[in-house]
Amino acid sequence: MPPLRTPVTAADASETLSLRTADRGAGGLQQAEWLLTNGTGGYAMGTALGVNTRRYHGLLVAALRPPVGRVVVLSQVVDELVLHGTDGQPDQRLELASLLFRPAHDAPAPELIRAPAGHATLEHCERDQTVRWTYTLGPVQVVRELTLHDGEPAATLRWQVTGWHGPATLRVLPLLPLRDFHGLAHGLTPDAYRVEHQSETLKVARGEHEARLSAPGAVFHPAADLWRHAVYPRETHRGQDDHEDLFTPGPLVFELPAGTDAPRRGTLTVRGDAGLALQPSAAPGIPPKAQRIASATAALATAGVPNPTTLAQAADDFVVRRPRGGQTLSTVIAGYPWFADWGRDTFIALPGLMLTTGRLTEAAQTLRTFAGALREGLVPNRFDDYDDTHAHYNTVDGSLWFVHAALLYAQAAGRAEPWLLDAVRTVVDAHLRGTFAQGHDGRPVPISVGDDGLIAAGDDHTQLTWMDAACDGEVFTPRPGRCVEINALWYSALAGLTEQLSNTDAQAAGFYAACARRVARSFRDAFEGGPAGGLADHVRPDGRRSRDLRPNQVIACALQRSPLGPATRASALGAVRQHLLTPRGLRTLAPDDSAYRPHYGGNQMSRDSAYHQGTVWPWLLGPYAEAVLRAGDFSAAARREAQQALAGLHEHLAGAGLGQIHEIFDAEPDAHGQHAPRGCPAQAWSVAELIRASALCAPG
Repeated sequence: MPPLRTPVTAADASETLSLRTADRGAGGLQQAEWLLTNGTGGYAMGTALGVNTRRYHGLLVAALRPPVGRVVVLSQVVDELVLHGTDGQPDQRLELASLLFRPAHDAPAPELIRAPAGHATLEHCERDQTVRWTYTLGPVQVVRELTLHDGEPAATLRWQVTGWHGPATLRVLPLLPLRDFHGLAHGLTPDAYRVEHQSETLKVARGEHEARLSAPGAVFHPAADLWRHAVYPRETHRGQDDHEDLFTPGPLVFELPAGTDAPRRGTLTVRGDAGLALQPSAAPGIPPKAQRIASATAALATAGVPNPTTLAQAADDFVVRRPRGGQTLSTVIAGYPWFADWGRDTFIALPGLMLTTGRLTEAAQTLRTFAGALREGLVPNRFDDYDDTHAHYNTVDGSLWFVHAALLYAQAAGRAEPWLLDAVRTVVDAHLRGTFAQGHDGRPVPISVGDDGLIAAGDDHTQLTWMDAACDGEVFTPRPGRCVEINALWYSALAGLTEQLSNTDAQAAGFYAACARRVARSFRDAFEGGPAGGLADHVRPDGRRSRDLRPNQVIACALQRSPLGPATRASALGAVRQHLLTPRGLRTLAPDDSAYRPHYGGNQMSRDSAYHQGTVWPWLLGPYAEAVLRAGDFSAAARREAQQALAGLHEHLAGAGLGQIHEIFDAEPDAHGQHAPRGCPAQAWSVAELIRASALCAPG
């Protein structure tokens, strides 16, 4: 087995999040999800209770074509400690694992069954740079710790036993589905897997995927089998196929002889591999994980950001390596577990993930990754999960967010490098000429600048902005024509490019400045005087204004280079504050709208139809907080108001987020007064905008 790099240990972390069974109950711990990542797009994810509730959960999900090609290598382990009795006393068993199963058809209780009974002896779960579960049986305590190896598709589990002096046996049954992380393993027999045991290495293979296990001191007992019909209730809630069969090659058994008070240990390392796997080389200038987090923590603490270590680690989770053009560059995973690197998400998230944390090298590499993929002035909205050579250009706003991030990077770095300024000009000039996006249905969709200088794109059958939900051909929130945030970003891009060129190319700077002035005049004419004293969300191609109150106007209010005057900025902010603000983010539609959906759930049609019809998005608190600061001229009162708006997300870090922030929340609170977290449990722009806005709020 190839040597593995030394994993990050718990001792390297200074901010530990802990959930106790006594405080939250088994149900509360089952709802809380943790995340570990390895910088390649691979990850481990599960619940604080130790049961898997999603198909995407696993102790090792390896990215075999970084940052995609993700495979569930090790789903779970079924582990137990047997305490051997002495003087005629019977053995005692301490079960550590739990899976979820449905009861028999004739069983009276509809609840899922947790088995084995590890949930019954779990005392608490802790997460920092590792995840640790502590189980107790009288004076006996077992700590199981999971570590991912930075930059490699590998994980290590360690067990530490204390409080027992007699002989004991630790029995570990690895469950290895070896499947694409979007799929499920159904209808298989043990013969579908190949098992080979050589010396201290156990190999398990299915198709092209292979797992290699090393457990020094353990004895392998071949007993290939399937644990059938394990259930994932989060998939049930999503209206998806929700169960699978999990393969095990047999147990690995550690015999722990009688000892002293010193803890006794067992260790299992699992590595994912594939015959055609592209293993990432070290990205230039990227330090080890512990060093990255320590450096980012210091930057956030200096900037006055609360929870700096937790947020530094959360930010690090999303910054990953992408081989491209013979180089290993950086990119941003939009969210775990199921997203890859998306252009729009990347450039909304880049300022918080990389600039506020001082990671300028990775910021430049990420901008290069997408600049190298420009097509007709558009950056990819996303790279493909399965085809590394294919990218999707189906957005109108991703390229403008690229320009926005590039100009912020230039400000942070002190200059715009020639390659970056060329990319910015390529985007702006292409839009001035007119370009085409790739519709989700495959047809080209024109993006044009009209006589008024504003950008217009799309029709009722396209989803080109971030409000892009559609299902079975139905587009739920079409925004054809001129959109408020698109044109605010367009003005900012023109004004920012003018500033960059003012000292080097006066003629070009004058041209872009004239374009910006025209956009500013037209913007005010088009969007001012919208619902509730705010701004119109979009203006249709026939000139009709939308009548729905949406949060996109807050981006226009937040931009440093905004086409809005102070009075209009304050009025629009007031409309958002009154109708859309919640403790977890901004609603995407006002509650009095007939299309408003208070809760998000059900099958894909139901979920997508609610996605932008009220559902709360936490990332929008970033521009909201910045808008508060700008409307209040960064006064002490404005800082307090902005900090209060962000407080609910900081609180979420220590709850169901367990160090991360969800993608979305229900629009209305539940019986406990909480907006239930939904969607992706770890979202890049949710974390990034909390970081960026918290730094803006800090007194300075």
